[in-house]
Amino acid sequence: MLTTYTIYRAHGLIERGEIDWPEKPSLDEIARFVAPIVDGPIEHVLVLDPAKVEADEVDRSDYRDMFVDELSHVRPSGPKLRNHSATAIYRANWLRAEGGDPEDLAWIAGDAVLFDRIIWS
Repeated sequence: MLTTYTIYRAHGLIERGEIDWPEKPSLDEIARFVAPIVDGPIEHVLVLDPAKVEADEVDRSDYRDMFVDELSHVRPSGPKLRNHSATAIYRANWLRAEGGDPEDLAWIAGDAVLFDRIIWS
């Protein structure tokens, strides 16, 4: 099954691609692909499809899987560079539902990979 993904680089570059995976790839398959991109152990983040942030209603099919470096904030050399694009996607669902100051919420550091569908089960 061709799965489209977007890589949000911390320095601002956005890359798109496709990978041919089973409908439900294993954790090992996901990690082999994602870990080198995020340069660390992977952390799963369920996010709202950026195209649905302004929608009146959303349902389960409107969510996507994002993966980031699990240790990006706690590296001995200091946190990785803040990723503004991935942070906006990460915060969007909360802000849509609850409002508030986005800077009160957590942020994404380092590169992130967003898939166009749910792959994590």
